[in-house]
Amino acid sequence: MISNLAQYLNMNTILVSEISYNKAKSTFEKLQQDTGYAFQPTDESEVALAETIKATNAKAFIADIHPYTNELYTALPAGGIIARYGVGHDSVDKEKASANGIHVANTPGVLDNAVAEHACWMIGNTSRHLHTLHPDTLSGNWNPVPGVELLNRKVAILGFGRIGQNLCRKLSFGFGMQVTGVDIIDADNFFDQQANIGFAEYTTDRDAAIAEADYVVLLMAVVPDTKHIVNADFLSKMKPSAILINSARGALVKENDLYDALSKGSIAGAGLDVFEAEPYIPQDSNKDLRTLNNILITPHVGSNTAESNAAMATTAAQNIITILEQGSDACANIVNR
Repeated sequence: MISNLAQYLNMNTILVSEISYNKAKSTFEKLQQDTGYAFQPTDESEVALAETIKATNAKAFIADIHPYTNELYTALPAGGIIARYGVGHDSVDKEKASANGIHVANTPGVLDNAVAEHACWMIGNTSRHLHTLHPDTLSGNWNPVPGVELLNRKVAILGFGRIGQNLCRKLSFGFGMQVTGVDIIDADNFFDQQANIGFAEYTTDRDAAIAEADYVVLLMAVVPDTKHIVNADFLSKMKPSAILINSARGALVKENDLYDALSKGSIAGAGLDVFEAEPYIPQDSNKDLRTLNNILITPHVGSNTAESNAAMATTAAQNIITILEQGSDACANIVNR
C-alpha cells in the first residue's frame, strides 16, 4: 500500500503490484535510484488500485497475474501504461485498454530459461516419483518405487515458440530425448534450425504427436481456440503411460477431466505449475487434484527465480520509461498496437 504519500506526489510514480514488487524488491529499489521514478508497491485488487492511481496521478502500473476487467482502464489516463511483469497478458483486457488509449506491454524472452528449467524438473520429478518418495521416506517408510529413464523417451511440446525451443534443447541435448515440436506455424519456418534447436520432428498435427508421446508439455498461449484444449477427448488420445506437464496457463486444462483421467489411470501422471484459479481452488470439491498421488503441483513458480525476477522487473520498468519518454513507437514490447 502507499506509504509516505506526499513523498511520491512530487515524483513520477510507477505503481507495482505488491506481489511483483516483493519478488524483485532490490531491483525496484535500484531502478528508483537510477531512473528518478518512484516504484511504489500497491494493493493489486482493482478497486483499490484504481483509487491509488487517482491519488498518486500515476500513469503506469506493473501488473502481476491478477485479472483486470473494469476500473483500471478508466483510472489510468490516456497514454497510460499497463506493463505485465511477465510474458502472458491474458489477465489484461487489451480491447478495453486500447479503447481508453492505454498501452499494454510485456517482457518477452527474460523468463524463457527459468520456465524451461522448471518444466525439466517436473518431467524428472514425475518420472522418478520424487514428489511422493521424499515425504514417504521422511515418514519412516522405505518404498523404493521404480521409475523410468528419460533417454530416448518421446516428448511432444505443444507451443514451439522461444520457451518451447529452449526446453527442446535441454531435453534433446541434455537428456537424449526425442522431441516433437507442435505448433500452427508451417514447418518450413523450423527445419533450417533443426540442428540448433534439437527437435527430432516438427508437426502441426497435434493429435498424432500426443498419441506417440511419453510426455506432453503445454507451452501455448490461452486464446479462444486453446482454452480447455486439454479435455476428456484430448486426454483419451494420450498413452496410458504418458505424463502431462502444464507450464503455460491453467485455462488450457479442463481440470475436472484431468482429475478423472488421473484417478482412473487413463494417463500415468501430471505436473502442473499453473491453474485456472490461483491460488488453486478445485472446480469440483469431489475432484480435488491435490488428493491424487500421481500428480506434482507447484504454485506458479516456473518463472520465479532471482534471475528471472530481476530481468522481468527491469524490462517492465524500461517498457514504461521508454513509452513515457520516447513514445510508444520506441517500445518493441507493446502487445495492443
